[in-house]
Amino acid sequence: MAHLVCFIDDSDFEHDLVLHEIAPRATGLEFCQTHTFEEARETLGNRFPALFLLDLWGQDETVLDPHITPEQDLRKRIEQFPTIREVYEGLDQLEGDTHNEYLKRLFTIVNCWRTLFEEVCDAVGQNRKYGLSNLAEARKHYSGVPGVFYTRKSLISDAVAMFKARADGLFIKPTGQNEEETRRLTRDYAPTLQSELLRIIQSVHA
Repeated sequence: MAHLVCFIDDSDFEHDLVLHEIAPRATGLEFCQTHTFEEARETLGNRFPALFLLDLWGQDETVLDPHITPEQDLRKRIEQFPTIREVYEGLDQLEGDTHNEYLKRLFTIVNCWRTLFEEVCDAVGQNRKYGLSNLAEARKHYSGVPGVFYTRKSLISDAVAMFKARADGLFIKPTGQNEEETRRLTRDYAPTLQSELLRIIQSVHA
């Protein structure tokens, strides 16, 4: 008998991926797909899921003026970021741990983009409250059922928040350069995802 997995995600595209790319290749799992936790409780009825598979990021309804950051504002910020030239400048003349210095310089660029991404997400009203709230509700109403996150946009700060919330796992949604590639990568990842979810389910019931 297939294990029932309750998938909660606010994106129709992600639901389509689960329905058409994952479910047909994860025959050991049965998926209940909903957009909210309230919808999940109604859909599940008297059934008890073996696992909650949760999206992390969603729209924060408390953000009163969600908006897309103007392109010129992003360009101004990006112009202030360290450049690749600065990463290599004088590197061959340094004494000591050159490799570590090289990586630190590269990371300053990564960190600038990460910070900018977080600010843009805040402006548009997208954050991790959606997923963490769903996990809290799952813990409250379905005690003992593992809850894992399946996310695409999460950052290290999100990983810390998930760790503090005692999530049972974290899986990264495959991401291609376009929709077709994302579908292909999701199909390829489906057996691995099933294996990992079954491992978590079985560990709870061991």
